[in-house]
Amino acid sequence: MITRLLRETIQPGITEHFARHPRVYRISPNVVTFVALLLAVPAAWAIAQQHYGWAILWIGLSGTIDLIDGCLARAQQRTSRFGSYWDAMVDRYVDCVLYTGFLFDGFVLEAFLATVGTVLTSYAKPRTAMTVEIYRQDWPTIGERTERFVLLLAGLALASVEPTIGGISTIGLMLWLTVVMTHVGAIQRILYTRRRVQEEDAVDDGT
Repeated sequence: MITRLLRETIQPGITEHFARHPRVYRISPNVVTFVALLLAVPAAWAIAQQHYGWAILWIGLSGTIDLIDGCLARAQQRTSRFGSYWDAMVDRYVDCVLYTGFLFDGFVLEAFLATVGTVLTSYAKPRTAMTVEIYRQDWPTIGERTERFVLLLAGLALASVEPTIGGISTIGLMLWLTVVMTHVGAIQRILYTRRRVQEEDAVDDGT
């Protein structure tokens, strides 16, 4: 839902801006994508050092870069299948780097489970595409990357002013919510894929 909102309301304006100034924005979209990964490194360091305000800044910059690289590619008419693949791979690296910061902050189990859930949720859709035909649409599931980012930023912001809630670590609570959201999302994707496979099998049996 949040992803669709960004795609439909914000990205078209950014793309149009880039298209109006082609001489200013000549940088390769793939290079811009890589910058998002570079920005995740100081974000993870800030998390590990419990400098959550700085972490929010670096994560916000990384997320902004991730938002605009596709817009730049469309404005330059340089969209490609490799560009889409590269963007997805860098996104996974960014996710893993960020949660590594929590690992060094002492949240070993939570960070591990959140990373596993994030990777599985992200892997489910492309793996489904290898099994059945799917379309570029929002799935009826939770745990999209934008949702995870919103939860991450909200947790860091709250932790910077309220380290504990009812005696429970705010960061730990945020990570456990991420664990639940991503693993539930992964299960939802499995069930959705199962239904799609059954639908295609039923069509094949009827022909």
